[in-house]
Amino acid sequence: MTLNAWFDRIILLFITISTILLAVETPLTDPKSNLVTVLTYIDYGMTIIFTLEMIIKMISLGVVCNGKDSYLRNAWNVLDFVIVSSALLSLVLKEYDLSFLKALRMLRILRPLRLISRNKGLKLSITCLINSIPNIVNLLLIVIFFIFLMAILGTTLFAGKFYTCHSEQTGMNIQFIREHIQNKWDCLNYGGEWVNPDLNFDSTSTSLLTLFTVQSTEGWIDVMWNSVDSVG
Repeated sequence: MTLNAWFDRIILLFITISTILLAVETPLTDPKSNLVTVLTYIDYGMTIIFTLEMIIKMISLGVVCNGKDSYLRNAWNVLDFVIVSSALLSLVLKEYDLSFLKALRMLRILRPLRLISRNKGLKLSITCLINSIPNIVNLLLIVIFFIFLMAILGTTLFAGKFYTCHSEQTGMNIQFIREHIQNKWDCLNYGGEWVNPDLNFDSTSTSLLTLFTVQSTEGWIDVMWNSVDSVG
């Protein structure tokens, strides 16, 4: 096995360890506990290792002006540079209480993406996914178009039909409402409140919102029974 292959395997091992440590650390852990102290020192060590890796690659490949194979002319290397630079900056400015440091620390969640840059199969899959985005957008537009048609149909069929009569009166039970309440004025005459659910089909815009919400499986049962009651 070549020296370059061993180098990549060792860096891949450190990236895996760093990813596991990100999963171990939680915001609820006591900042003064031994676990946080150990994780902090390990994070320092990982940052130093990744910084040395970046410097070695910059020396061997060149930073920018060494042709198309230069370090910063590769998108995956740029990702590595951003992750390592943010880690270094957060360490240097650790003693200062700056708000943007929290954003820098959040960039640590990008570390697992470095695993992708070391795997040719994953890189190919990501590249194919990015290249297929235009076709995915076209498909999304078609789906939105059909949802828009369904919203118009829902408005035509159910506009104003989801209103119900709510009352705190003991005599206003479900059976009483079904027998005596036919419209808004009946509800008001009996002391009730004529209310409309948040998910309804009174306009095309609210119909779109209702359909998108139903597709997320939130509140679809209420919409279903309101639809049944409206045609019952």
